[in-house]
Amino acid sequence: MQMVDLVHQIAEKYLMDGSRAVDATMGNGKDTEALCRLVGSHGLVYAFDIQEEALRLTRIRLEKAGLSRRAKLFLCSHAKAADMLAEPVDLFVFNLGYMPGGDKRIITRGESTVQAVNGLLCRLKAGGMGLILSYYGHEGGPEEKRILEAFLKELPGKEYDVTRTAMVNRSHFPPILYAIKKLS
Repeated sequence: MQMVDLVHQIAEKYLMDGSRAVDATMGNGKDTEALCRLVGSHGLVYAFDIQEEALRLTRIRLEKAGLSRRAKLFLCSHAKAADMLAEPVDLFVFNLGYMPGGDKRIITRGESTVQAVNGLLCRLKAGGMGLILSYYGHEGGPEEKRILEAFLKELPGKEYDVTRTAMVNRSHFPPILYAIKKLS
């Protein structure tokens, strides 16, 4: 099983027609498309990326799938995502690292990722879920992972459950999935 498949399986349990979701790192738009399907015709997905190419590819993907009306795409850092939301959300998703097939020098960074996660946790409904898939086998990746884990360890246990899932029998920096459930 790919970790991204696990992300989509978990998202399916938290989203239904009319839900609101965030794809904080749009990339090629695969998660945005999956979330658009899960929120149904009455739902909405807010998607963010700093790369114009990510917006272009995601827009094309959603148009081909007939899902354009279910998404609002933003060309800005995920650090500003919470400020762009007009309502609370049921779920948010991050894929940390770089855009597959894109410029590997453009990466997510610990400080902006923590700022984004913190802001989105404030917008997350009670009972909602945050999913962060960390790909850290690139320059800057281990530092981002360290900063993110330090932040997640400090989240109050009375307000959040935080789990970490990884493939233990894979070498070369297997991706790690952090799941944050908001309790109250």
